[in-house]
Amino acid sequence: MKKISFNKILFLIMSILILAFIIFVITANIIPLKFLLILIAVMLLWDVGLFFLLVFKTKKGKNKKRKITGYVISGILVILMAIIVYYLSITMGFFKGFGSNKYKEENYLVLVLNDSTFQTLTDLSNIGYTSNELSNINEALTKLNEEVMIENIQYDDSSTMFDDLINKKIDSVLIEESAMGILYEQHEEYEGLFRTIYTINIKTEIEIAKETDVTNQPFTVYISGIDSYGSIASVSRSDVNIVATINPKTKQILLISTPRDYYVQLRGTTGLKDKLTHAGVYGVETSVGTLEDLLATDINYYFRVNFTSLEKIVDALGGVDVYSKYSFNSSKATGGTYYFAKGYNHMNGKQALSFSRERKRLPGGDRARGENQQAVIDGIVRKATSPAIITGYSKILNSLKDTFQTNMTDNDIQKLIKMQLNDMASWNITSYSLDGSDGSDYTYSYPSSKAYVMIPYEDSVNEAQNLIDRVIAGEVLESSYDEEIGDIKDPVYVEPKPEPKPEPKPDPEPETPEEPTITGTVPVISFDVNSITIAKGQAYDLLSGVTVTDIEDDLLNLKLEVKADWSDTTILDVGEYTITYTVTDSDGNTTTAKRTLVVKPDLNNDSIPDDEIPIEPEDPDDSTDVEKPENPDGEEPTDPVDPDSPSDSDNSDISDNTGLENENILMNNLAINSIY
Repeated sequence: MKKISFNKILFLIMSILILAFIIFVITANIIPLKFLLILIAVMLLWDVGLFFLLVFKTKKGKNKKRKITGYVISGILVILMAIIVYYLSITMGFFKGFGSNKYKEENYLVLVLNDSTFQTLTDLSNIGYTSNELSNINEALTKLNEEVMIENIQYDDSSTMFDDLINKKIDSVLIEESAMGILYEQHEEYEGLFRTIYTINIKTEIEIAKETDVTNQPFTVYISGIDSYGSIASVSRSDVNIVATINPKTKQILLISTPRDYYVQLRGTTGLKDKLTHAGVYGVETSVGTLEDLLATDINYYFRVNFTSLEKIVDALGGVDVYSKYSFNSSKATGGTYYFAKGYNHMNGKQALSFSRERKRLPGGDRARGENQQAVIDGIVRKATSPAIITGYSKILNSLKDTFQTNMTDNDIQKLIKMQLNDMASWNITSYSLDGSDGSDYTYSYPSSKAYVMIPYEDSVNEAQNLIDRVIAGEVLESSYDEEIGDIKDPVYVEPKPEPKPEPKPDPEPETPEEPTITGTVPVISFDVNSITIAKGQAYDLLSGVTVTDIEDDLLNLKLEVKADWSDTTILDVGEYTITYTVTDSDGNTTTAKRTLVVKPDLNNDSIPDDEIPIEPEDPDDSTDVEKPENPDGEEPTDPVDPDSPSDSDNSDISDNTGLENENILMNNLAINSIY
């Protein structure tokens, strides 16, 4: 019997490995056809070369050298195939999880008073609850009654229910965990009064099925950022609401951000409208349906992340470069105090989260926060589609497991990857933020009392709908991120300053009726006001585009009252300052008036009722704002009061873009309080 040589066995093994490798790569369905054909051709040529080196015989002296070369090449080939198989396996394993986590988790809490003696369900005799058409409270009650039989008391509103709990008229209440955040928005005094003795977990499948060909047809993705850490499946308020319309043919991405407090009709409800953020409490399908109704478009997919997700995604990418329109310090309530410079900043996960959450220290408030969130998405897209991702590919995929929830399938993702690898095209990203006016109204989720809401501007909504239609039609929009990256700065951590000790108040100054005065607990600033003549019926632009119309009298005295930005560490010294205020009419004609700014010492205003001091609405997850840390470079960042947040004056009826041209003290962080 003829003995089979080692070289022939090695060649046979290598041929089988090459064939198995080719089949595996084809099955993975990730590599574009043109690259796949090249890879197959190279593998086959390699196999032919091994045959020549290992099997084919020539003169005796040359066979040995050829065999050694064949052994070396075989080893290199095995290592190369192992690396490719490893990366493809990780990729396939990662994307197999896409679309599988299509359920939401609701955690219903049985709450009792902290000082009560109740420890378990068997200690209770009754439980209160409220119900609406979007909640699964009845299913939770069914599960509760399977554990213990107690009296179920239904309430029309949660405010009355919790009042009865506090007054010990009932033993306990049953409420969904995220709904407690809505309750605390209205009743901060409730925090710390209750404890949980039992939790009921309910899982419900999310049914949103509008699949499309993601490589040939425009499609829309809802990006939701929920205000929590931990399990991504848990329902929660959605503080980030971005609708991304993507045209794969034109490589155009449109990001439309909707403020969290937008006053909208929740899908599946009638009667009272609600804040958009509250839609997330009832599941991502409610948020999707609500935004579909608002923007008059179909949303094909959703992509849901929380605080933990964003940190992990950015850190897995090795940080991202994000463009900031402003220089500002983030507050402690955002998770970290950092100084972000205007321009591009290289951010890690915690810094990107803080950048995305800051609102109070930005001009434009919640609208500016939405722009920052869009800028972070732009940074993530740029990094994820750059060659830099290759070196940390496996680490990135391993880090991103269970950090997000989506109904996109592995097939959708594989198609997108193949398309990107095939054309290696860059994407054009355009952002737009919906706008509105500040208001106060009752909400569907908490109808007992009014809450701060943002009333949508119809023109703003119409423009968003128009932009979506243009992207779907194949138009390429102007890019929102065409700045040259240039110098990239690193955010600087700034140690928050301790709260200053209150200084003793001096004796109050005698009243001066001839000067309008602002009351408060901090240094008072008033104006000696000169008159500006404005013709009856004429429209005038006040600096930043705010228009005064329907003037009743032939003459109008424009009186300005301003106060210092109390969140700032810099306050004007007591004294007098001269400033110039300019008014420009619609024809471009200007008139100016000089005013004397008088800064007086503190007044004794302890008698002012708290309800007469206007307070800007807080995010439910924001703590009391700490004193703003100083810019480490010595230059205090601009931090004007949000002109679109509720006014600090009860009688102000101008909500947009009110400005003050101050020639002598422009950088002293004054904020316009009222225009009369």
